[in-house]
Amino acid sequence: MKYAAFLRGINVGGHKSIKMEDLSQMFASLGFKNITTHIQSGNVVFESSKKNNALLTQRIEKELCSLAGGEVSVFLRTMEELEDMINKNPFRKIREDVLAKRYVTFLSCEPKSKSKLPFLSPKKDIEVLEIENQTVFSLGLAFGSGRFGFPNQWIEKEMGVSATTRNWTMIVKMLSDA
Repeated sequence: MKYAAFLRGINVGGHKSIKMEDLSQMFASLGFKNITTHIQSGNVVFESSKKNNALLTQRIEKELCSLAGGEVSVFLRTMEELEDMINKNPFRKIREDVLAKRYVTFLSCEPKSKSKLPFLSPKKDIEVLEIENQTVFSLGLAFGSGRFGFPNQWIEKEMGVSATTRNWTMIVKMLSDA
């Protein structure tokens, strides 16, 4: 089965720095095949004969702890799940000229709190459009001097779970490269 692993907090601000070559070798040492990495922020596509997501995640996190010198959370999705996500495209109703960034936030488990959708962050810089299968689809809205809201910390606080965020374009690219 083919998977995408999204690693939280590596190669950000000089913390938990991991070379992509080392990351690929670590995944290979776990017996995974056809490993590819995407940009430096910890996106890995691989194949495994194992189909237990919880066990795979635990094995990867254990090895990453040694490699990164600290805990790294892993958010695992099958490529089929990503394909379904792309096909449904929760951003399809957003006009292209809307000044916003499209984000996908992967949650570690079901959110502890739920709000009526869509809803805005208190600063009105993030709009959550949809939540499905432990995944949040949101817009980072323009504010200030050309900056955009980034949803990860606010979503973690709002929903009471650990999360990692990627932009929609990266998810589409990972699937097309797979």
